[in-house]
Amino acid sequence: MTSVDDNSGRIGQGAMGAEERLRQKLAKRKERIVMALVVLGVSSFLGWLYCYLRPDTWNYYTDETTFRHLAKDVDPRFVLWEESRVLLGKFNTASEPSAPVVSPDGAHMVFTRGLEEGNADLLVSKWNGKSWDEPGPMRALNSKFNELDPSFSKDGKFLFFATDRPGGPGGFDIWVSRWDGAEYAWPVPLSIMVNSKFDDRGPEPSAAGDKLYLSSKRPPKESTAEEDKLSAAELRERYKDVDYDIFAANRIPSGVTNRAVERAQSMLYFLRESALSESSVMQRLGGSKSSEEAVDKAIKWLATNQETNGNWSIEKHGGRAGHDVGATGFALLTFFGRGERHDRECRYQGTVSNGVKWLVGRQNRLTGDLRGEKPPSQGMYDHSIASLALAEAYGLTKDENLYEPAQSAIDFLVDAQNVTDGGWRYTPGQEGDLSVSGWAIMALKSAYLSGLHVPESTFEGIRKWLYEVGKGQEGGLYQYQPGRGLGSPAMVATGYFCSQLMGLSPNTPKSFETAEHLRKVGLRTGDIYYMYYGTLCSYQNQGPLWREWMGKMHKSLLKEQYSDGSWMLTAGHGKSMGRVIVTSLVALSLQAHYRYTPLYGLGYEPDPAGKKVSVANEEDLVDVPEYRRAKRLKGLSSPGEDIQVCVSGHGDFLYFASNRRGGLGGYDIYRSRVSGDAPTPPVNLGKAVNSGSDDIDPALRAAGFQLIFGSDRDRTDDRFVLRSAVSRIVFRHFNYDELPAGGWMLKKFKWRLAFLLIALVGFVYFVVKGKPGRRAAETETAAATTQ
Repeated sequence: MTSVDDNSGRIGQGAMGAEERLRQKLAKRKERIVMALVVLGVSSFLGWLYCYLRPDTWNYYTDETTFRHLAKDVDPRFVLWEESRVLLGKFNTASEPSAPVVSPDGAHMVFTRGLEEGNADLLVSKWNGKSWDEPGPMRALNSKFNELDPSFSKDGKFLFFATDRPGGPGGFDIWVSRWDGAEYAWPVPLSIMVNSKFDDRGPEPSAAGDKLYLSSKRPPKESTAEEDKLSAAELRERYKDVDYDIFAANRIPSGVTNRAVERAQSMLYFLRESALSESSVMQRLGGSKSSEEAVDKAIKWLATNQETNGNWSIEKHGGRAGHDVGATGFALLTFFGRGERHDRECRYQGTVSNGVKWLVGRQNRLTGDLRGEKPPSQGMYDHSIASLALAEAYGLTKDENLYEPAQSAIDFLVDAQNVTDGGWRYTPGQEGDLSVSGWAIMALKSAYLSGLHVPESTFEGIRKWLYEVGKGQEGGLYQYQPGRGLGSPAMVATGYFCSQLMGLSPNTPKSFETAEHLRKVGLRTGDIYYMYYGTLCSYQNQGPLWREWMGKMHKSLLKEQYSDGSWMLTAGHGKSMGRVIVTSLVALSLQAHYRYTPLYGLGYEPDPAGKKVSVANEEDLVDVPEYRRAKRLKGLSSPGEDIQVCVSGHGDFLYFASNRRGGLGGYDIYRSRVSGDAPTPPVNLGKAVNSGSDDIDPALRAAGFQLIFGSDRDRTDDRFVLRSAVSRIVFRHFNYDELPAGGWMLKKFKWRLAFLLIALVGFVYFVVKGKPGRRAAETETAAATTQ
């Protein structure tokens, strides 16, 4: 028999054996799992390493001198820039240059100078094969305001720039000028689809010309109805803390929109709005406190002497009876020039409203004729001047109630043109003379700029007429009628102004001839007819002619004003015009510098050497590009300032300056690929280009291989100078025999190799240390079982 103690021992040993077997089973399973993981990890790493280093896929990028990168280490945006250097050229002297841009042919660089002085101008420098020549001013674009941020279209037909000159919605606006065969000229603002009441700068057309990039400080939300009533200056002050963001506007195909009218109206009326609301603008345009006080006194006199039914009587104030329509038209134009209108609360709203109603009431609603039931013998004077007033009233207010009267008046004027010579005279269809034709041409041009319809055939007739009356060596001396000898100074001034309205450039031999003639004749305040047209054409001409004319005119006219605010100049036609018309014409002359934006460009300066060049007139130029509404590019904009956009020649990349977080210093230059569906995240160009200082104004040259930019690094006076960085030529090589050196392996894969080493050590430790321990446990178990 077996004792109780023996049975108990055997039962205990059996339980211990079962537990040990379970533990051994779990240990073996764990061992197999660890082994499998180690083998899988090692084999995966070796397989990946083999695929990466296979000789048939091995390639690298190198400049064959200083660097060599594996192809798989190179980002698709990879560009290697040499260390930047100060750009050689005479523009890096004196006042600091900024915002450089290179023409598509690489031969000209345009940049800004003088921003610190508050009157930045655009200058151009020519590449002579070794360096950049002494820069000269862009005579048709500069003014007494700031012109900056130039940018060429890729076909070279347009030069975009930003300016704070009046004529746009407010602040800095984007303008564009066209190449006329000799220079960039005829600058005009882009429409309100691109420009805003806030600062809009840094225009940059895409490589294909189908898009315009820009930087703008407009707020992200739409303006409220209350904010729409604020002036541009008040609105900018309210949102002064808003930073610049990058916007883009898609171009509209030519001929599908009437944005040209919208742009023309901005040139007609935004200038006077800016001048009348900001005294600093008025002063820079040439106005003074005394000249504006004189205009105010004249307007007050006109308002006081308006008849109760709304008209102004020419006979009552010493003029030839029967021309109240013309007198009323002149008086209304004077009020319009002062910003007064009939549809909005203002000082003389009632006066203007009554005058407009009286003119419309005189009109024949069937024909549009404004001369009245019994037209005077020279009634086309009256109709033309009244048509000019109605056209401007409509353009200024866009009052739908005025559209039909204004358009009908213009239609009557079109039908009254002589079909043979293209001019106008006392009665409809009569052979033309330059005196009556001058007023008709002014009315038609104003109507066109205000959005009314004028047939192109009418303008063609006008050009023909002006050619017929143009005499002199270059055709710049105008006659009263063809074949009647040299015209009076008044007719020369009238013909020149009408030619300017039809697109004559001041940079032509014909204009040089007229300007020289007017300078020799000089200002004659006694001849009111000559003074008025001379003022208009001198202002359009700009340059020395306008400066001399305006200075003498202000000095003379202010002395001759009566204490009641009126003028009465009796020489020439002054006596027959009477005090109402004379006072109106003098006041209009004193308003000339802010009534309309010069068609060729505010601040144009002729070549001091008098060089005669062949340029195209306005009708021969390419159409100004039109764009859809500009939209913020959220992928590029940041909480910082994002400014000064530049596009690569092929349109793949967009460069810009930004002081966003994560840069090397103040402003850095970034780049984003824009050729895809959406811009890629911007990338900093790195230490070869950027520094701890401000690096701004990127521009590309030499097919994108040269980057030009402004920087204030290494300067004790904080001045910016232009620097240049050249991208190295990078080659892609294939080497089927060479594998990477061991040093590269350690540097590139150090963490992977460390993981592999740790895994192998653990595996060896487990194998070497694990087996003796397992054998000892098995021996112990066997001994216990035997006992």
